[in-house]
Amino acid sequence: MSAALFIMLGAIVVLWYDVISLRMEPDRYDSFIKASAEKYGVDSNFVRAVIYTESKFDPFATGDAGEVGLMQIMPSGAAVDYAREYGIDVPPRSKLFDPAVNIDIGTWYLAEGLKLYAGYKEAKALALCRYNAGNRRARRWAPENPQDDFLENIDIESTKAYVKKVMRRYQLYQERGSDNED
Repeated sequence: MSAALFIMLGAIVVLWYDVISLRMEPDRYDSFIKASAEKYGVDSNFVRAVIYTESKFDPFATGDAGEVGLMQIMPSGAAVDYAREYGIDVPPRSKLFDPAVNIDIGTWYLAEGLKLYAGYKEAKALALCRYNAGNRRARRWAPENPQDDFLENIDIESTKAYVKKVMRRYQLYQERGSDNED
């Protein structure tokens, strides 16, 4: 085996190890999660449950619809709304892979949904519908009586499953009494 090939294989192994270790050490994002959760008034366990469900803590994750990073931010959706809210340029797609930026935008977007549905018994679930399927659909699914259940109103099975997964993960984090276990 030539020295160049050996060096190249070694670099690939090191890179692969780095990617695997990023996914195996979700607590490495705790400082970003806690800072953004505090900044926007969102339970850090809730943010962590979204990250787990969206990307399994893989900062390089991408989705079929163009979502990127830990919280699967839409460059043409939440990133644009965030930039508009703060009067800044829309971050380029590459910047959305930065865990600090991604978590900040995703947590802000979750907080906006929680504010929007604050009067509802299932505010977190409605905020997740908004996060996953958009404002228009979440408004359509919201019950007339804020104290009513609404999961049966969700007519997109993948969104219904998403909400259930995040809420189960959130409950697990709550029961463990820790905000950093997986």
